Amino acid sequence: MPSLKRDELADIRARLSSAPPRARELKGASVLVGKNGIIAEIKRSSPSTGRISDGSAASIASRYEKAGALAVSVLTDRTHFGGTWDDLADAANAVKVPVLCKEFICSPWQIDLATTLGADIVLLIARMLSRRDLSSLYRHALDSGISPLIEVHERNEIDEVLSLSPNVLMVNTRNLSTLRMEPDIAFSTLSSIPRGITRVCASGIESAVDISRVRKNTETGIFLIGTALMRASTPEKLFKEMCNVR
Repeated sequence: MPSLKRDELADIRARLSSAPPRARELKGASVLVGKNGIIAEIKRSSPSTGRISDGSAASIASRYEKAGALAVSVLTDRTHFGGTWDDLADAANAVKVPVLCKEFICSPWQIDLATTLGADIVLLIARMLSRRDLSSLYRHALDSGISPLIEVHERNEIDEVLSLSPNVLMVNTRNLSTLRMEPDIAFSTLSSIPRGITRVCASGIESAVDISRVRKNTETGIFLIGTALMRASTPEKLFKEMCNVR
């Protein structure tokens, strides 16, 4: 994956050099700390399910915000998820809630572009990066004024990232190496995150029942949900059901 992204860096640099200054106010590096709610994702397709849904990123983001989203996530990867950097810019211009740039980040230029286009949070996938690169990109995001959100899957990955003193960690229920859902591993990982670090659960959340199960087993308060919301005929109704879980 990183090699594929490195092939895109020339285009990233070109867009960055011609992009206008950021229009949105920076939310700061602690936008998710101590919060509870749903990060609603604009997800056009995925390797595991194929094409999901189309539509204007601005319109989708606005519906999410009105429904009560804690933040809006935008997949910018075109090859695997059908997203674009334009989707990020359009969503960021349409809402006031924090916006997460969900991308396979391997270069500070990607972080710089995400920041310029209006992102408040940028995803860093621990298993995709060397420890040195993860540390460098994490610090670069903080220096840029946006929040780096580290994604892990297994418990041993937590030990590797704690030296960065993250205040938020996201656990992906899906094993990115096999694309299989591994809820038992994810629950164990979420439960092992030290107290004081905000927990985010991603992938496999389809209903209020799923949220209730994760909450009871792991005390997680934030859920990143994409496919279920993108497929829902009335995402606002699904939102309400999920947010009413206690």
